[in-house]
Amino acid sequence: MSTYLLTWNPNKWGFEEYKNYYLEYKKGRILRWSCGTTKKINIGDPVYLLKQGKGSKGIIGSGVVVTEPYKEKHYSIEGKTALYVDVKFEYLSELNHYPISREELDNRPDLFHKIWNSQGSGKTIPEHIVGPLNTLWSSRVELQEFTSPDEIEGSCLVEGAKKTIIVNAYERNPEARKKCIEKWGLNCSVCSFHFELVYGLIGKNYIHVHHLKPLAEVGKEYKVNPEEDLRPVCPNCHAMLHKEKPPLSIEELKKRLALYRK
Repeated sequence: MSTYLLTWNPNKWGFEEYKNYYLEYKKGRILRWSCGTTKKINIGDPVYLLKQGKGSKGIIGSGVVVTEPYKEKHYSIEGKTALYVDVKFEYLSELNHYPISREELDNRPDLFHKIWNSQGSGKTIPEHIVGPLNTLWSSRVELQEFTSPDEIEGSCLVEGAKKTIIVNAYERNPEARKKCIEKWGLNCSVCSFHFELVYGLIGKNYIHVHHLKPLAEVGKEYKVNPEEDLRPVCPNCHAMLHKEKPPLSIEELKKRLALYRK
């Protein structure tokens, strides 16, 4: 799994368009963004959005890719097409707010790289930068809770309403997720479900990761160990793990699954 850079230049796609885009993000919509010429981005790959052009610039968004690259009408050139991916943005800035400025990217040795000069989207962020970038980003912004398809009924809510699984920052962190999957693979740790084997290409690299340690037991100084503290789980099993408080252990849910499969 790689982390990719998406770019926005207001000279090519203006501020009014971005304002409307931001309003759609606030509604929880999945949104598309140009990915340059690259076709290698996979479903589940993390992305960061960098504002370029004149004036202030910096990283203004992050999210997860939910489609393979596809062609549609170009966003600014009549009669042309562009390559896009759909993104579930976990954070998107309002105009004139830059959680990580371009100056900071250039002045920090652990983040300094020529990739921030990229004029087009779809470049792979070097792996040695991804870790420090994730850590700094998580300290600067509050990511939206992951929604759809992992909704579970909320008995305390009005009829017809839904409640989302709480996916904590450790589970959303792209670097932690990557290390968890490298260790444990893409099969669900409870039911062994594998998305790509069932759904084909659309399911490639798709899986949730579950944090084994209840949040109430995590102190401020706690540092996650992705290989020991996280496990891959499918959305169904993720929902069932969180059905009880405290959450069920993976071992307990496996026992219940085995019992009712008989």
